[in-house]
Amino acid sequence: MMLLRSHSGRSNCLACDAHLPPNFARVHGDDDDRAHRCPECDSWVRICEGSAAGKDVPTPDPQTSPSRNAGEPWNGGLSG
Repeated sequence: MMLLRSHSGRSNCLACDAHLPPNFARVHGDDDDRAHRCPECDSWVRICEGSAAGKDVPTPDPQTSPSRNAGEPWNGGLSG
């Protein structure tokens, strides 16, 4: 019988300490399954470019360029 490495199921963002879904760090994080940034503190464009893995990316950081989205926080894509 092969034993698998146990995971707590949830992790936290290293930048803002937000709770993350179980697979976020595995999919978007670094080689050690750690998320350096998350949707709470970064944009999805930057996350897809590698910011969650700790890479420097060309898209401006919303924390240093807050007007990137006209100053409005992302609401999860829900209209209303």
